Amino acid sequence: MEITVTDERDERFIEMCSSFGCKVEDPQVVLLLNNYKKTVGCASFKVYDSESAEIVTLFLNSYDDRERISYKLVRQLEKIAMDYEFKSVVVSFDSREDILIDIFEKLDYQFVEGADEILLKKEFKRLI
Repeated sequence: MEITVTDERDERFIEMCSSFGCKVEDPQVVLLLNNYKKTVGCASFKVYDSESAEIVTLFLNSYDDRERISYKLVRQLEKIAMDYEFKSVVVSFDSREDILIDIFEKLDYQFVEGADEILLKKEFKRLI
């Protein structure tokens, strides 16, 4: 499998988002995961605040290896966010029953207490 780094204007990303009923207009860093020239997943982040990036999409076309594909995409987004010198990444959910919450918890994301929404956050550990 191969990851392509692109942005919100990529037609493959627009097509995948549309297939999930989503329309993305904000500037974003986008990852497309391709398997034999077919896009099997995508993920993206945008600026959340001066210190954090927000993962706004994580779509998978495959039920097989769902967890492995999710980990691969999220880990790569985290690496890019660190390269941009963000100190953390956040992700919000509409419901605590969202199936992806478990995946983010396994990747060391923690619920943010007192947030007005269901928000998970991961602080990056920095070596001095």
